[in-house]
Amino acid sequence: MNAQEVRAVWTSEKGSMAKQTAENRWAKIIQGTIDDIGETAAAEDFDGQKRVESIAIQIALKDIKKGIERNKPLTYVLHSPRTENAGTHSASDPYKMTASSIFKSGTSSWLRLASAVGTTALGSLESATCTGTTVAAKIKSRNCAENPSRSIQRILNSSKHWQNYDVFKRQKDSTFVKSRAAVEELASRYMQIVADTRLAQNGCKEEAKRLLFIEMTEIALWGNATDLSLLANLTLEDLQNLQGREAIQKSQRNIVDNDTDDVWAYLQRTASQTSRQIDIILDNAGFEFFTDVLYAAYLLDAGISTSVRLHTKEFPWFVSDVISPDVESLFEHLDSSECFPGREYLDQLIPRLRKFFQSGAITTTSDPFWTTPFSFHEMPSKAPALFKELQNSYLVIFKGDLNYRKLTRDGMWPHTTTYEEALGPLGKQSGVRILSLRTNKSDVCVGVPTQSKVDALNEEAPGGAWIKNGKYAVVSFNEGR
Repeated sequence: MNAQEVRAVWTSEKGSMAKQTAENRWAKIIQGTIDDIGETAAAEDFDGQKRVESIAIQIALKDIKKGIERNKPLTYVLHSPRTENAGTHSASDPYKMTASSIFKSGTSSWLRLASAVGTTALGSLESATCTGTTVAAKIKSRNCAENPSRSIQRILNSSKHWQNYDVFKRQKDSTFVKSRAAVEELASRYMQIVADTRLAQNGCKEEAKRLLFIEMTEIALWGNATDLSLLANLTLEDLQNLQGREAIQKSQRNIVDNDTDDVWAYLQRTASQTSRQIDIILDNAGFEFFTDVLYAAYLLDAGISTSVRLHTKEFPWFVSDVISPDVESLFEHLDSSECFPGREYLDQLIPRLRKFFQSGAITTTSDPFWTTPFSFHEMPSKAPALFKELQNSYLVIFKGDLNYRKLTRDGMWPHTTTYEEALGPLGKQSGVRILSLRTNKSDVCVGVPTQSKVDALNEEAPGGAWIKNGKYAVVSFNEGR
């Protein structure tokens, strides 16, 4: 099936996760932001203009919320918050889109919209730096086709004092601190297993190394669940005996497309390459980001990678996605004995992780393409420089549900469609080696081996729950050959 022929998920589709998200989540995200701005303004001693701006921002956000709740018609939108704030949106803007590529003529509203557009966002057709003599006049709300994160950022960019404010930081920090037990447990396991010098010795069994790779990959996979019960929880001794193998097999039961062995085979076959940079396209901050940094450290400690590059978002995005300041915030929290009182292994782990960043073994980068509405099928034409970088990468790991949806064009593919086919131009002969680690939380899932397996999953989790409830997952790999 050609990717262009696959129907995209719409927010108007009955029974879909897209409809549920649009109806139940978007307005709540906006309200949470209104509350956060108000709480911050009340708690800090702001000068007059900043306080006035906070009120204007809340008014603008309330108008967006009202538009969602009343399902108002949408005006089409063309450019990114970054370019619109600078007044540079033009025909040469690489992220410009035509209305016809987004909307069904005359029918688009908040609850009748291609889900990927609503979830990933556009900027407004109008300039955010609008004319007016007052701050409130400049901070305008518009019901345009964009997700809550981009609506929020566009409004903040219209202000003078709030442009760099992360409206989701308070929620990110609170959620991370609540994962204290899981953080301390993973720190213990990392220092007792991965950092054990016996693992790096040539005499260590290859099977033990393979099992550890699977275990660490699953930690990164299930990281957004903060639920370590889904893991095999292996000791160093387990890795070297039959029980370890059995525990791994049990832990993989809910991975409906599991290419872990294919990834391992690729890594072993190419281990002699001099440069082995791995790129990780991040998803959520907090505990999941902690597991991603641990995974990056493991890839370096195990000699699988020579360097790791972490891709963040350019601005606060869909509640909890990682932005550049979240890196230092992660370490500030890990350093805090108030947040994480169990210090025995954290005090060993933190300097180890910091050293990777300080030495340049782990770096961060961002690209505006990650916060555009385009599916990743359009990367070769819309972001050719980024596409070339990923072609040159040893392995590109995409984290999370939204990245998976954009990799597969958010299309309603048959579940038995191969991952390679669903990747479109990023699949066969693309030259990009892609690994997707994703818990199933939307309407799209491909790579299930057989229709009988799909039938069994539908019986096990009726109503398509296995593609929506986050208890099932995929580890999907394509070598791009």
